[in-house]
Amino acid sequence: MTDERHGRYFAQEPSLDQDKGAREKIQDALDEGESRKWHLVGVSDVPAERVMILFWDTARPSFGRRSD
Repeated sequence: MTDERHGRYFAQEPSLDQDKGAREKIQDALDEGESRKWHLVGVSDVPAERVMILFWDTARPSFGRRSD
């Protein structure tokens, strides 16, 4: 995972080539995001092209709640 972020949100495209199982690569990406204390907020995939994008929030999302 690179640190080429733009602001608070980060899009990551794990490589899903055949040398390593797709599930293992996805799990590696999730584990790395968790170790950075990022929060997964979305996933987009195109199965025919074996492309997946993970959308991370680098701050704890509020989901519309405020701590007043």
